[in-house]
Amino acid sequence: IRASTYSQDFMMSHIQRTLQDSQAAIKCYKEPQSYDQWADSYNTDSSNLGYKGPVCTAEILMKHFTLSPDQARVLDLACGTGLVAKQLSSLGFRHFVGVDASQPMLEKARLTGLYQDLHQVLLGTEPLPVNSGEFDVVTMTGCLHRKYVPVEVIRELCQVAKPGGLVVMTRLNYPTPDNASFSEELQREMDRMEEEGLWKKLEVLQEEHYYANYYQLGDALPGTVYLYQKAV
Repeated sequence: IRASTYSQDFMMSHIQRTLQDSQAAIKCYKEPQSYDQWADSYNTDSSNLGYKGPVCTAEILMKHFTLSPDQARVLDLACGTGLVAKQLSSLGFRHFVGVDASQPMLEKARLTGLYQDLHQVLLGTEPLPVNSGEFDVVTMTGCLHRKYVPVEVIRELCQVAKPGGLVVMTRLNYPTPDNASFSEELQREMDRMEEEGLWKKLEVLQEEHYYANYYQLGDALPGTVYLYQKAV
């Protein structure tokens, strides 16, 4: 019954939300704490804005994933309302653990019925509530920015992946000096981890339409998609 009610609420919000509403929301909700207020319209706004993070995550993963999806364990960090799990479930993945800082977002994720476990954790301030070497796939889609997580968090992603497991990360490339600085810090950390033998880079892609309608219809912002494999 609750899932049905959620579906009806989502349909109503989809009818009522305009592109301008969605653009205003993404500019307003720029702190982890603000996502509590964004939960009800997040899915609709993501659709209106042409958000491709979950699709990019699935596409790059499936180019390199060699195991049976229905047997794989996926850790979905910054899972939000469950958009990544929805995308991966359409490709046969069935076992998901989600982590997010926002309880209202986690409630939306729970209503998808896709997650076996969900945990409220602000990345970078609390340890991940999972075991090291536990997951075949670790994803972190959309939150790789200074206001959300420190670059050191990516070491935790590698740590909780199984040997040979895949780590997928995506991020929006905001055209600001601070974001450029963060990108450089992130790249240095990823390179340092590769030099230490913790993982190896499989692919890095630039997605020109990461948000297709960020400023106005058809006015896109690019993003970057990273895929690494934990050392065996």
